[in-house]
Amino acid sequence: MIAAAGIVLSMGSARAVEGIHSWAEIRAAFVKCWTVPRGTEGSVVAFQFLFAPDGGLRGPPRVLARVLKGDEPAKRAYEAAAYAALDRCLPFKITPAFKMVMGETLVLLRFVNTPREPALNLGSSMTIFAAEAKPE
Repeated sequence: MIAAAGIVLSMGSARAVEGIHSWAEIRAAFVKCWTVPRGTEGSVVAFQFLFAPDGGLRGPPRVLARVLKGDEPAKRAYEAAAYAALDRCLPFKITPAFKMVMGETLVLLRFVNTPREPALNLGSSMTIFAAEAKPE
């Protein structure tokens, strides 16, 4: 069991100890939930979604961008790994105070397997680079 930024990882899922208090804690949880498949350098999957009141997704995530590199099995694995990160992490236990801050905020979440570069990580706009996540 690993604890970081108020998150406890146990049996492949992320759950808040006391609850998620910030966008930074949500991002940190997604980093821990993503496993990057081999042979997918240059791939990107970007989602847009809303959180439901229970901390899960309100409907399926909308795919905003999909750039898949590698052979066909690698491409399928990369896209599946992005969806699996959502499945592993959600639902989050979000504190009542942070729920009020979140409101109906649209979340942009990008899983990127390119060299790290300056990226928007402000509030509900999150970019997670492969170098931060665990490799397959």
